[in-house]
Amino acid sequence: MLKSLYKYASPHPQTFDNLLIRASQRYSLNDTFELRPSSGNVLESLSSVEINIGSGYKPSYDDYGIISFTETYNNLLMWAHYANEHKGIVIEFDLTKLNFNRYQSYPVFDNNEEDEMFASDNPIIKEINEGQVQRVLYNHNRPNEQKYENILEHFLVKSDEWMYEKEHRVIVPLITAECIIIRKSYLEVIDAVLELDYNYVVNDFGNGMVLVSFDSALRAESAKYYYSSDSLLTDEEFFQSFKLAFLGEILSTLSKDPSSIFLYKLPASSIKRVFFGCRMSEVDKKVIMRNIERNELLQEVCFTDVTTSQSRFELDFTKKYG
Repeated sequence: MLKSLYKYASPHPQTFDNLLIRASQRYSLNDTFELRPSSGNVLESLSSVEINIGSGYKPSYDDYGIISFTETYNNLLMWAHYANEHKGIVIEFDLTKLNFNRYQSYPVFDNNEEDEMFASDNPIIKEINEGQVQRVLYNHNRPNEQKYENILEHFLVKSDEWMYEKEHRVIVPLITAECIIIRKSYLEVIDAVLELDYNYVVNDFGNGMVLVSFDSALRAESAKYYYSSDSLLTDEEFFQSFKLAFLGEILSTLSKDPSSIFLYKLPASSIKRVFFGCRMSEVDKKVIMRNIERNELLQEVCFTDVTTSQSRFELDFTKKYG
């Protein structure tokens, strides 16, 4: 029985400062066939969020991000490709505690009809199994565009040439991201779309990038319009619907830029071990260890130094501590 999943990563200390993990949007995936069913894309013409009272909420591929994990921590190709040529890390997660259930679709409203449509009740949304860890399937044939009712297949089927990755995925709505790293030039676009003086959070991230978070500003604004006695929704459901109304257009723009990074909260209790690549610098290693050790939520995390085998084309994982 599978007990752990793993994540290959470059040595970003922020991962353990804020316990954030990236969900890759469609336009940042490294496989050109991803979310492109055979004979075209049946969802291509759909807007990021579309309400149709006759047929209900219709999702688009562009609405979602994918958090990727793997069953293996010792694959040489993955250490080279995803862990900065062995200068990065692999994080081990306890599968039983790897929970992203908080990231779900919320009710969406049609303001013109004064009606509501519960996205979570839509059969297509249910098929996606948002927030759940799901195994990727490998096949020589691409998903068929006619299988619109089986949209999950489009997210979880890859070419069998990727089989060595033994990938598992969590599919999350982009609208639920905790924060986003974007090009600084997008701030003008955001201000123009919001058209209001919201004090959303902006932190300089260097290299022309900024980290933005809208939740605190929009939550305060949505509270002005929420009346629990008059609503069928909880305050959280109302907030998420309010957020989607304001940010839907912005997210559609940001998601099409591969440099945009959508970040989600990691369950701290799920982190078991960090493997340090065999070419990782001592400086990077010490920074990560220090950040983990000073985080009271990560006191049970252990460490392993990776070395190269003296006789075989493989890695050794014998030096464990912490």
